[in-house]
Amino acid sequence: MKFPFDELTPNQLSFAERDERYRQLHDWSEPTYRHNSGLRMVWRYDDVRELMEAASPGISNAKSLEPLVGFGRIAANPRAVGHLCRHLLPLPAKATADLTDDILHKRVWDTLAGPGGHFTVPRAQRPQRIKDLTEHFHHALGTERDVSDRTLDVTSLSIDYAARIVGAAVGLPPADWPHVAIWSGAQSGLLGRRMRGRELAEAVGGLGRLFTVSADAIASGGRDRTDGLPGRLCAARIPRRVAVSAVANSLAAGVHTVSGSIQQGLQRLLNNPDRQWWHLLADEASTAHVAAKVLQLDPGLVAWKRHVVDSLTLRSGTALSPGPVLVMCAAANRDPRAFPNPLDLHGAGKLPLTFGFGKHVCPGKQLAQLAVEVFLRELHALAPAARLVPARQRTRARPSDLLFSGADIVIVTG
Repeated sequence: MKFPFDELTPNQLSFAERDERYRQLHDWSEPTYRHNSGLRMVWRYDDVRELMEAASPGISNAKSLEPLVGFGRIAANPRAVGHLCRHLLPLPAKATADLTDDILHKRVWDTLAGPGGHFTVPRAQRPQRIKDLTEHFHHALGTERDVSDRTLDVTSLSIDYAARIVGAAVGLPPADWPHVAIWSGAQSGLLGRRMRGRELAEAVGGLGRLFTVSADAIASGGRDRTDGLPGRLCAARIPRRVAVSAVANSLAAGVHTVSGSIQQGLQRLLNNPDRQWWHLLADEASTAHVAAKVLQLDPGLVAWKRHVVDSLTLRSGTALSPGPVLVMCAAANRDPRAFPNPLDLHGAGKLPLTFGFGKHVCPGKQLAQLAVEVFLRELHALAPAARLVPARQRTRARPSDLLFSGADIVIVTG
């Protein structure tokens, strides 16, 4: 039997195909697989959790944000190297995902997500956050929807919505929000796709713009000492280059985690014959449960990278050689050893690993969860009888992507 993800990535599969390939993956005889990208894939729950936590000296998060093609190929591309030299040299500082200085990492993480952190959503603030997110949904809807047409491109809507949320949360001027998805897509693409030629050059250019805008935000926050994220990072005395990376990384991760989860989740909700999960969105309490299940089964971020420094054996007995590792968190969220009935809405199980584990858990977790919940609820309220436009009527092919995943979703609203 061929390895389930040897040629195709989740980004290229329907929800039913993903379900089947993840099932096959957990039937695979070995606990790891050497992928043709050079990354060793790991998918069992206990192994993924240990690697994501990166608490062992033999597991490093230092190279998590290195381009998949490597800096050598970027330097060999005349157009790409121009963007690199103009906007990205010296290379961006490490911030949260790849910062190995534990003391500085805690200062940055606490500023983002500790008690009172910028992305933290305390219970008392939840109603106001929901109101803000709802307004972002309807602003995005007004941009995307043609009232004379009963169809709605939900993929485009979800990207616009996520870009607005993340742009506002990070403190970018509203004029920059429409560009956030393009800039963040550049970093996300470089991490999980094997780009070359013009596509690679454009991605490096977009990444350069992402960091330039983030640097401008930090400079403005330092002057104004506002209550936004740049001002908070400056007030916490985070070194400037680290603060710039923290803003840029928050933008990139936030857009694709939120929008990809919405897209893939709706593909599942609207394809289900009895649409039971979709109908549950009419109830506010049930919406949170459905959103949590979407983020478990169909997250926009399906994998992350770690680096094994020295040969080591994980607590489960899985042996790993030195080198880069692809930690498949979406697959781990379906491991029958941890989730006996992963496709059951009410199935029991361990803590899903969508947002990581331990000190490296995603600082935007609470905001992302709430953003997905609000979008699903508002879309259901807008179009309770929504129907999917058949995929055969849409010809765009999705690219291979090892880290991020989404779906092309167009609905008939009534």
